[in-house]
Amino acid sequence: MKSVYSVRHILHHPPKEFNDNQVMAYGESPERAELIYEALLDIPEVETLKCEVFDEGHFAKAHSPAYLDYLENAYQEWIAEGLWKEGIMPEFFAIGSIRGKNPPASAVAKAGYFMTDNCSMIIEGTWEAVKYSAFAALTGARLILDGEKYVFSLCRPPGHHAGYDFAGGYCFLNNSAIAALYLQNRGNLESVTKTKVGIFDIDFHHGNGTQDIVGRMENIFLISIHGHPDTAYPYFTGYVAENTGNITNFPLLPGITDEVYFEVFKEAIKKFKEDGISYLVISLGVDTFEHDHQGNFKLTSKIYSRLGEYLISELNIPVLIVMEGGYNAESLATNVISFLRPFINV
Repeated sequence: MKSVYSVRHILHHPPKEFNDNQVMAYGESPERAELIYEALLDIPEVETLKCEVFDEGHFAKAHSPAYLDYLENAYQEWIAEGLWKEGIMPEFFAIGSIRGKNPPASAVAKAGYFMTDNCSMIIEGTWEAVKYSAFAALTGARLILDGEKYVFSLCRPPGHHAGYDFAGGYCFLNNSAIAALYLQNRGNLESVTKTKVGIFDIDFHHGNGTQDIVGRMENIFLISIHGHPDTAYPYFTGYVAENTGNITNFPLLPGITDEVYFEVFKEAIKKFKEDGISYLVISLGVDTFEHDHQGNFKLTSKIYSRLGEYLISELNIPVLIVMEGGYNAESLATNVISFLRPFINV
């Protein structure tokens, strides 16, 4: 099995975030990717590759031009206005009708226009890091198109909370959506095909950004299993009532165990088979683990290999696995490798 990694992720290392009603150290740290990378190096059957560079036009397949321009220039504009050098944290959020169609002029206002929370700080190296995170996903997609059956893209920062024109939840570019659109169009920036691609989000948190993007697309099918929005970030999306022809949400209550989760997982795979997808992109989060402080499920480490084994047995299609969340440093790499092991051993 091939995996893809970029050391440039370390350029995104904000000092702090506002979470759980307090200012704390940034939870989505570079250590996360390094722990997984080092664990992969110990597996002879895994070949880890550096990511390639792609035309940034692929980002525009999933995100608005104004939003991409903001991400690229946000920190420089912020500093030019004499603002806090540590990084960008909005002081006011544009919601509902006040958001309008056109971004404001000032750096402070732009932050509240394009960002949805205070746990996604932008610093000087953020754009370079998120760009290469997306390149890692695109490299994985390119390998799939070249004939690889299973590929793991070790993306950091993660991406599933990044929508068409907003950042949030540690996410800035939606790696899975960008990769899915690349697969759909076979890497061609100009073409739009009817190839059906699935995105399977099994991070604990609902991928509100992915849902926002997929809702604008055709022949991209999103299924998300996540913590119920009544009790889990991002709180306002992920309800069954939002389900459409190409979006299926499975919100689960706190305390979900292996067996209950596995039954829902099987329902999701059945739905993908009915959709007739040709490729699958998995947004992999292991913050569903029982000891992850950012989730409230009770899944054990042993379930992850079982999920991978079942998926392989039921879906005989190419699969790109894209890294999302998981914040328990002691178990993170173990749980990721547990999920990957069936794909490695095929």
